[in-house]
Parts: sequence; C-alpha cells; structure tokens
Amino acid sequence: MTSDSSLPTVVEYEMGYGADEFGKVLCGPFSGEKSVYSCTQIARHHWSIELSGKAFELTIKVVEKPPRKLGLFVLPVLDVIFFFAGTEAALRDNFFHRFHQYFHKGGG
Repeated sequence: MTSDSSLPTVVEYEMGYGADEFGKVLCGPFSGEKSVYSCTQIARHHWSIELSGKAFELTIKVVEKPPRKLGLFVLPVLDVIFFFAGTEAALRDNFFHRFHQYFHKGGG
C-alpha cells in the first residue's frame, strides 16, 4: 500500500483547449449548481477548486502553448497544471474521474 505522502502533488496535462474555453467549462458545467465541486477564479487562467466538507485543496493553472499545425488543421495546445495540497489519493482520483468526463473531446 502506498501512502498519500509519496504520491505526486503536482499533475500536468497537455490538452486541446484554449485557455478561455477551458475556464468556461471549469467554472460552468464542471462546477455548476449540480456539482459537488466549487470553482473560484484566483487570477486569469488560475482557479481554486473546493469540495464541500472534505479536506480537498486544489489549484489549477493553465498556459497556452503554440498551436499544433497538421496540414490545414490548427489545434490549440494548453498546459494544465494541477496543484494538490492536503488531499487524499481517493479524492484526487474522484476529481480526475469527473474531470475526464467533462473535458473529454473527440470522437469515438
């Protein structure tokens, strides 16, 4: 069994979003009225996420990178950095499960 202190507290993703689009989803459907998560904007492209009644501390920062060009397609590239503090592994796992449901793009 791995202790929570040995797990990373910083997680980085590269996503196909613009920073403003990401913020609209994060502060909109992801953390809306029916969500267990609440989102507060700290600064432009920087948010704090809370989970009511739980020891869950998360801030998210995003940085736009140069777009990828594939022929005529231009795809946005966004570095997303999650900073967890004092958050159990199970709560992080639950967060990412919901995050992937709301931020998944593409066909299938």
